[in-house]
Amino acid sequence: MADRQTDHKIQDKRIICTYPQPEPDEFSVRLEQAGANVHFMPAIEIRPITGQLPKQLSDYNWLVFTSKNGIRSFFNQYQPAANNKIAVLGEATGHELNNFNLKASYTGTGRTGEDFAHELKDVILPGESVLLVLGELAPDTILHQLQATNSVDRINIYQTVAPDHFDPECVQLIESDSYDLMMISSPSAIKNLYLAFRAKISQWRVISIGKTTTAACRNLGIEPLATAKDSSYKGLAETTIEYLQHQNS
Repeated sequence: MADRQTDHKIQDKRIICTYPQPEPDEFSVRLEQAGANVHFMPAIEIRPITGQLPKQLSDYNWLVFTSKNGIRSFFNQYQPAANNKIAVLGEATGHELNNFNLKASYTGTGRTGEDFAHELKDVILPGESVLLVLGELAPDTILHQLQATNSVDRINIYQTVAPDHFDPECVQLIESDSYDLMMISSPSAIKNLYLAFRAKISQWRVISIGKTTTAACRNLGIEPLATAKDSSYKGLAETTIEYLQHQNS
């Protein structure tokens, strides 16, 4: 629970989260406990893709996932083979496997995709076959890291699209410049927000979930006020609280 100074600094701050609300949502729980008003205005929608597997699942030693969306979209369509081992980016991604009564053979540190790619080099043996299960916008970082020593295929299992409309209450907060901070959790989110609100926002007050998202913000001329040290909703909460605590201190 936040201390009194934190309560004073964060009380009644209006924070807009631009990601689809997960269950549980560590970010909103932490910030609401500290006294903030958390609003949700998803700037992306996740839509599963019905695709064809490059090979039979039994031909792969490893299935590799970097997001909950990938796990959800894939295992709603396919059952793993008995010989498949599963690797996930981090604990938050791995928790989604519980919904399918599955467990990860390897759980990464949960940082960036680049870190995960380097970690997998020490886990996946040369010659083992790998299926990367990704969103269609994900870069080929892991593929490039593994393809020299392994047979690697990729399947795009979901797409990230702009929503048909934004939450009206949040739109009003943005257009009247009545919000305090906006949380950005993906390059797609900041791109969609920029296209929707660039003519209406004179000063963007955003906090980014990680280095990749911060780079996407900067490409649009938006400098985040802070970047989470740990690329997770928990890390985003900790960075946001720390940022607000140090304002006007």
